[in-house]
Amino acid sequence: MRKTVSSPDVKKPDRAALTGGVAAGDQVFLSGQMAYDPAVDGIPADMDAATQTRVIMDNIGHLLASEGLGYGDIVKVTIFLTDIRDLRAMNDVYSSYVTEPYPARSTVGITFLAIPNGRVEIEAIAIRS
Repeated sequence: MRKTVSSPDVKKPDRAALTGGVAAGDQVFLSGQMAYDPAVDGIPADMDAATQTRVIMDNIGHLLASEGLGYGDIVKVTIFLTDIRDLRAMNDVYSSYVTEPYPARSTVGITFLAIPNGRVEIEAIAIRS
C-alpha cells in the first residue's frame, strides 16, 4: 500500500507534479527537497548553501514527523550540490541534524537544479523501526 507523504510546513511549486514523498510499507521515500520560497518562485538569491541546507533539513524533519518518524529513522541520503565547494558548509549544517549511526550517503556535484538559485537538494529514505 502506497500513500503520499506531505506536510503543510513544506513549500513546493504549485505547478510541480511532485509530492513530498511516498510511504510504502515500512519504507518512506522522500522526494528531493529544496529551499523553495513561493514569494520568489524559487530560492532567494541571497540564500547560501548553509541556509538552504537548514531549510531542507527542517523540511525533511516535517515530512518525517508526518509519518511519526525522525532523523534517526533515515537510512539513506543523496545530496546534490551545484558547487562542490559548498560541501563543507552543507556538511556542517547536515551533520547537526543526524547522529550515529549516520545514514548511508552519496554527495553528487551537478550543473544545476530545477529551481532558480538552488544550490542544494537532498532526498532521503527512512525505515520504520
